[in-house]
Amino acid sequence: MNSLTPANPGIARFIPGLALLRGLDPAFLRTDLVAAVTVFAILVPSAMAYGDLAGVSPVAGLYVALAAMVMYALFGTSKQLIMGPEATTAIMTASAVAPLAGGDPVRYAALAALAAVLVGILSFGGAIAKLGFITDFLSKPILVGYIFGTTLIVIGSQLGKMFGIKLESDQFFRQVLELVSRLDEAHTLTTVIGIVSMAALFIIRRVNRALPGPLLLVVVAIIASTYFDLQSQGVAVVGPVPPGLPRPTIPAVDVYDVFTMLPIALALTILIYADEILTARVFAAKHGDKINSNQEFIGIGMANIGAGLLTGFPAATSGSRTVVNDQMGGKSQLVGLGAAAFTIVFLLFFTPLLAPLPTVVLGAIIIVASFGLLDVYSFRFLRKVRRAEFVLAMVTLFGVLTVGILQGIFVAVTLSLINVILRISRPHDAVLDEVETGGGVVYRGVGESATEQAEPGLLVYRFDAPLIFANSAYFTQRLAALVEGVGAGLKCVILDAEAISDFDTTAAEALENLDTDLQRRGVELWIARANEPLRELLRSTGLEEKIGAANIYPSVRAGVEAYRRQFMA
Repeated sequence: MNSLTPANPGIARFIPGLALLRGLDPAFLRTDLVAAVTVFAILVPSAMAYGDLAGVSPVAGLYVALAAMVMYALFGTSKQLIMGPEATTAIMTASAVAPLAGGDPVRYAALAALAAVLVGILSFGGAIAKLGFITDFLSKPILVGYIFGTTLIVIGSQLGKMFGIKLESDQFFRQVLELVSRLDEAHTLTTVIGIVSMAALFIIRRVNRALPGPLLLVVVAIIASTYFDLQSQGVAVVGPVPPGLPRPTIPAVDVYDVFTMLPIALALTILIYADEILTARVFAAKHGDKINSNQEFIGIGMANIGAGLLTGFPAATSGSRTVVNDQMGGKSQLVGLGAAAFTIVFLLFFTPLLAPLPTVVLGAIIIVASFGLLDVYSFRFLRKVRRAEFVLAMVTLFGVLTVGILQGIFVAVTLSLINVILRISRPHDAVLDEVETGGGVVYRGVGESATEQAEPGLLVYRFDAPLIFANSAYFTQRLAALVEGVGAGLKCVILDAEAISDFDTTAAEALENLDTDLQRRGVELWIARANEPLRELLRSTGLEEKIGAANIYPSVRAGVEAYRRQFMA
């Protein structure tokens, strides 16, 4: 037994990150170290920017990143995902806290930290209630549209940096329009640096994907900025970072503050979980990994409680840093732990290091990394296979870009459920006929009209869905039309119930009425291939007695042979 293997497997289940201590591959360590350095290089300035956006001290963004990366590495289940400060949660925190803080920066920081702690507590509630099943409603079209939309949002958030313009808009299409209308304000040198940076990243990727392009670019940019004094020429740089580590502190708030912040904390929890689980599922599918939806609640909860105790604000999935991690070949959450370790060292000793780095270089790194998620092929595939799912992906995409991430996902899930209901209410059905195959006689759907009959006077009909209130009327109408098409010679209808896994009281009443109508015509109703749960429902509703237990057959073939013995002897 490996001496580093956790002694208590129960603890290992609750803290999946303990598995990092077992069977470490030296090749992975080297790759993860390079990825950690690169993630760290783009983390510091972006985290500070999000701290400023949230309305707290810029260095609080680094505190959030530090806590979130460590906690998620230990408690999360995605190998690629990086958590930390993000634009959406920063903006939502600022809009909720500012009216309550009354201009007091100390109270403002306490309320922002409280929001993070509450998100953590609510996430634990989601884990206890096992609400991870809600991800079952996030279908492939929603994933495709969501990732494309959020990628465009990430790119849009960097457009201002690329041209040296501070954009006021926070919505993608408005950002693009504002940028176009203000191109005359663009800073030429900043734009040139951005274009050259993007070109260099594409060239490095084309020459050798194993090279750490973003890391090389950051080093060169810092040297060039220092040598040519780019800041004095109007190029925006990261600037100085205050040194030191935060001390864990419980937010100084009262019960009234807790109840006041609960609604925004609940909204943030839903947003953060939806964003996190969608991103985690995409990268898990890409690498053949598995995600534990309920454990992800724990990972999010611990990340946010840690961020709150370090006087930060709510942490979320960092799409850009996750993409960079994946592009650099990160294999495990050692990347998050490594980036956190570098952040600690940086806060203690090397805060002046990134001061001359042009922010446009960071924008170029994020944009180039994001291009890999603009998956046009998936849209083409959906359009080819099922147009309704293509439309659903497009609705998700434009919903995310126009009304917001959470609202866009909600609209898409609602439309997805409506699509499921429509498909159940009008399912595929068929008239079956006898077909000779190499393995013997089988009964297949060879048509949807009553002209196809297994035997004269016999109609074998298959209904490919659970028989419930949403489709019971359609079922009786379809079968009634088929019976009418056969005419007076019809003696028996065999219902192939293999796909009817369930039915409710509305459907039971419809089936009973159908049997009564057929009896008036002198036609018997038999059932074939009813599974045991369906047989139990037939018994409990009295339909088995009405139809006759002897007229319920284990196979369509057995029913047809019984028909031949009874009616064609």
